[in-house]
Amino acid sequence: MKNSGIPWIGEIPEGWKVDILSVLFFEHKCKNIGMCEKNLLSLSYGNIIKKDINTSEGLLPESFETYNIIDKGDIIFRLTDLQNDKRSLRTGLCKEKGIITSAYVCLRKRSTNSSEYFHYLFHAYDICKVFYSYGGGVRQGMNYADLRKMPIVFPPLSEQQAIADFLDKKCAEIDQMVALQEKFIEELKAYKQSLITETVTKGLNPNAPMKDSGSMWIGRIPSHWELTRIGDIGEYKKGPFGSAITLDMFVPKGDRTIKVYEQQNAIRKDWKLGYYYIDEDYFKAKLKGFEVLPNDLIVSCAGTIGEVYQLPLDIERGIINQALMRMRISHNIDLSFFLYIFDLILKGEAERSSNGTAIKNIPPFSVFKKILLPFPPISEQQAIADYLDKKCAEIDQLIAVKQKKADELKEYKKSIIYEYVTGKRSVCE
Repeated sequence: MKNSGIPWIGEIPEGWKVDILSVLFFEHKCKNIGMCEKNLLSLSYGNIIKKDINTSEGLLPESFETYNIIDKGDIIFRLTDLQNDKRSLRTGLCKEKGIITSAYVCLRKRSTNSSEYFHYLFHAYDICKVFYSYGGGVRQGMNYADLRKMPIVFPPLSEQQAIADFLDKKCAEIDQMVALQEKFIEELKAYKQSLITETVTKGLNPNAPMKDSGSMWIGRIPSHWELTRIGDIGEYKKGPFGSAITLDMFVPKGDRTIKVYEQQNAIRKDWKLGYYYIDEDYFKAKLKGFEVLPNDLIVSCAGTIGEVYQLPLDIERGIINQALMRMRISHNIDLSFFLYIFDLILKGEAERSSNGTAIKNIPPFSVFKKILLPFPPISEQQAIADYLDKKCAEIDQLIAVKQKKADELKEYKKSIIYEYVTGKRSVCE
């Protein structure tokens, strides 16, 4: 082994070479003038994929004549928005002729070197986050002029192809194992949802006499259960009108400030998130009716709808913002049971009332308060909640195990790519 002189590579085998990128690659530019090529391609999660050129979805150019014609073996780099997006995979290998946005950098090899090997090498650079700091500091974007002096390492041609062939096979095996774990996770999530649905609408006694609930989201329920409108079981308050809380009203946190709770508190089930505060005098004058108390439920009401969070006893004094609804449920209802049934019914009603639009909202308040919920006696509510708490915890634990395995496999894939393209391990081992 010898020192490569490249910090993120370290040592490489004695017979490998080190050179700058422009010795082996040049930037390929060929505008699609006259629309001679119509096979639309896109870089997605480290892969070059086909897209429908007639689609109306997403951001579209005025003309695809501005796109770059690329060919099999070209390597594509997306080097925009580096400062704000540090998670995306930014390189991909083209496997067919087509067109891709000219905002991407297209590298074409100058000689008979293996595009497949260098695709894996640049992928290793990508997962090492080399592009984010190359050339000094974090950049908003890079171009070929920045890339051309980047040092690269490579073995003789025969070994390049052997490494690429080995990694193709090994990565396919790992991807298959990851897909299997993710399939298990989706099946477990579906089972968990079906278990909740069945239990909160049918109860724990499979032999109980049943009756029609009159609701398409509920179906048949045990005959001794009651149907109650949401509006009759508690107090509900939607967040203040938009102009009541604006950016100019926020103040630094202090002794006389009131926290403004946001959607993220409900979605991520954490009251400590967020940093917006209003002055206590403005709160008393305009917003006192929107205050939250321990054990209140806050509900996200726009975009990501229906996420419910029960505020704990130690919350910071605060109010809800425009995108939340506050709920105070009356006595004789077990809150744990209510959360299970509310989540099921509300999301179904929101889906139905959205009329197919992309952004879903809580149904209008007049409709929301009339939504029917099935309630068994309080003792049965508690028994159902206890049962679901136990079963859901078991399912969540299984999901966590599968997710950990999938994550470990993904990390293993990253490590073997890096080790083989930098010569730390040999395909001859």
